[in-house]
Amino acid sequence: MIRKAVLPILFCFGVFFSPSLEAQPPKLVVAILVDQLRYDYLERFHDHFCEGGFKLLAEKGTFLTFARYDYCPTVTGPGHASFLSGTSPSVHGIIGNDWFDKASKKSVYCCSDESVHGVGTSSPAGKMSPRNFIGGTLADEMRLRFRSKVIGISMKDRGAIFPAGKQPAGAYWFESSSGKFITSSYYRPELPNWVEKFNSEERPKAFVGQTWERLLEPSKYLWEDDQLGEGMFAGEKSPVFPHAIAISPKAGYENIISSPYGNALLADFAKAAIEGEQLGQGPQTDLLSVSFSCIDYVGHRFGPYSQEVQDITLRLDRQLADLLAYIDQKIGLSNTAIVLTADHGVAPTPEFSKTHGLGGERIDDIALVGELLEKLNDRFGEGSYLLHRKLSDGQLHFNHETLREKHIAAPVLAEFIREWALATGKFQACFTREQLLNGQTPGAVGRLVLNGYNAERSGDIVLVLKPYILHSGSKSGTTHGSPFSYDTHVPVLFYGPSFKSGRYSDEFYITDIAPTLSAALHMESPAGCLGKPLSKILAAP
Repeated sequence: MIRKAVLPILFCFGVFFSPSLEAQPPKLVVAILVDQLRYDYLERFHDHFCEGGFKLLAEKGTFLTFARYDYCPTVTGPGHASFLSGTSPSVHGIIGNDWFDKASKKSVYCCSDESVHGVGTSSPAGKMSPRNFIGGTLADEMRLRFRSKVIGISMKDRGAIFPAGKQPAGAYWFESSSGKFITSSYYRPELPNWVEKFNSEERPKAFVGQTWERLLEPSKYLWEDDQLGEGMFAGEKSPVFPHAIAISPKAGYENIISSPYGNALLADFAKAAIEGEQLGQGPQTDLLSVSFSCIDYVGHRFGPYSQEVQDITLRLDRQLADLLAYIDQKIGLSNTAIVLTADHGVAPTPEFSKTHGLGGERIDDIALVGELLEKLNDRFGEGSYLLHRKLSDGQLHFNHETLREKHIAAPVLAEFIREWALATGKFQACFTREQLLNGQTPGAVGRLVLNGYNAERSGDIVLVLKPYILHSGSKSGTTHGSPFSYDTHVPVLFYGPSFKSGRYSDEFYITDIAPTLSAALHMESPAGCLGKPLSKILAAP
């Protein structure tokens, strides 16, 4: 009787775990991050997309329409660090593109590493690594699970470095002064042959002297050219089409990165990486991380309601279609898992938002902190109360030596600054280090600030500007970094046999991408992962 009872159970277990019924992992995971791609771009520009780019991913893949960042500041370094780590700056420690280091009392760039040297360059642009990043990413877990080959590429160093994890086969970024892709000695002692070959072709030179014209006729663009607050390329008299691409004596090929030609160059480099590293063509599952940077440069200069942003997004759509067609021909999209998202959005220019009744203002950080210092001197007497005069991502660092000398408790100073900030009419909220360490940050904004706060690296107080008010010393252009929807709402798209197609309005955060991919790949999530998988979008079994 016992044997009869046990046999059906064993039979069921055998069928459930039968190797013939197990899902085969993809040959290649392609993780695409588009710098400053707001969610609404995919809706606003949808009718002018081609069939094989954004439309393919959105209509044949999984489109998460309510995906958001669950922390601030929403800037490039933290966005790329969070993308495949499943965690926020509170854990991975990349709290900004730069931050004030309390030990050295100097500004630190998120990727800087003085212990390494450039490979393919002798300039400081090569002295970069992921050493400031705490923990690991999906890339690291894939290496442990599948012995994956991992390659990260971008026009920006931080875009190539952070998603690729701690020990990829390579991470490569564009050096605008030379027009070449480079790396650092952290990764390897010399450039591989395929990168050397790509660089030797001097492809950036082909774009110099080109004119960036509109892809479509002017009537197809949603806003008129030359919106309020737009910036200009050097040498231009007005911010309108066409735009000439020229080499700058100081910045080299920087103008290429501020145009669609930079995305075209990176897409070609992605093909070269697949070919040169034979990605997706071995027995293991490989990972290619691609960060397209150029929409960010254009968005900063012209704003999200410009013809330039619409045009570069439409052109990236065609470039993506071409890259996906190449992957389909080389590896097969049926053997590929794709995820696409953005590292942040962007605010309208203050001039644009003000004209449309939304308010808007540019804040000069140094002048504002100067006003605060005068107030502090009036209240507590002459003294050096702050370690710097810049509101770096809204953070201030107290000079605790001065506080000890004057017998001023840090919470007393923080309370004074909070009352001053809220009285200016420019700030939405203000949180002290004590509040943040104790988890006492009420409201939706407080939760985002808390997730972006790292106890080791962040400041003594965090100030959040009101919507449409920007930290900007410039008279034109715009920026990002806030906890508001124009900066936090981004598209997330999954594509491939591992995922169900459809539009989903489920609550989904950037920190949910890594665990969702991990679940699809039947592997462990990254070490610091705080997110959860959205299992309803996963294909059976």
